[in-house]
Amino acid sequence: MYILDTSAIQGIARAKLELVAAKADISVSTFSVLELGSHLHEEARYLRARGNFLKCAIPSMLEDPFVLLSQRTGTQANPSRREDQIVLDQLLEAVRQSNTLAELDQKTVTFPDGAVASCKGVGARIASGLANEEAEFVSHIQSLATVIQLDPELNGQHTLLPENLAACLISVIRHLNPGFNGDIQSPAFLATVPYAGYLIHRLYKYANARPINEVTLNVDTNDCEDAYIASCLDICRGDTLVTNDTGTIEALRNTISALNTVLQAPIGSSHVMSNEEFLNAMGIGPSGQASAVP
Repeated sequence: MYILDTSAIQGIARAKLELVAAKADISVSTFSVLELGSHLHEEARYLRARGNFLKCAIPSMLEDPFVLLSQRTGTQANPSRREDQIVLDQLLEAVRQSNTLAELDQKTVTFPDGAVASCKGVGARIASGLANEEAEFVSHIQSLATVIQLDPELNGQHTLLPENLAACLISVIRHLNPGFNGDIQSPAFLATVPYAGYLIHRLYKYANARPINEVTLNVDTNDCEDAYIASCLDICRGDTLVTNDTGTIEALRNTISALNTVLQAPIGSSHVMSNEEFLNAMGIGPSGQASAVP
């Protein structure tokens, strides 16, 4: 399965997405749908935001990233996280029927418990919810600094070597999942690798951006989305993330490469590719027509 992140949904034309969907299993995270839905609040930009948002109806929509991760690791996720997929499906249909923001304001969605919510101001409400997620992400990644103790005297010089990354993965995953038994071949460990690997790369980046001896991390909240989408990847079954974010591509490729130095059965793919690499793999040419690539 190919998981398209927000940059892929935005960057690939609708016609090309439809061509790809006819020949491959493509999906989108609820977090990407929420991110694109958060822009549905300005009348002047509504049609553009609507166009990008409606592209999310072409791939299949995955469950919430932490619901997926909990299913693979045997942990518990907040039950409310299961609501997003159900409500977003309804919002996509409401937006499809609404050519203006005023029309969308008249629509409603129904939650699993039967509660009915107006779509008026939905973009701003989604943006507020994402801000809360970002605040939790900041606290979460700051807690990892106690697991991966990077000497502040070496700020600007921290180097994430493959052997260090492999060890960090084990430490971070044990921190994220206290029930982890240490088996690096287990599905529970491998399921957490993309998310943990991304967090580790960001932690090193933040540490190197600090002045020497500074201990506070200046966390980029934009990284929250990329981290959560990375957690959707199931490398045990060969999922691939499609993204134009170079930091995400580097983090996932480095993570898989480092992991392969310690696995008895190496993983045969980096599980990440750019939009262009994806379209080439699908045989979709620049014009949007199928190319000669098989």
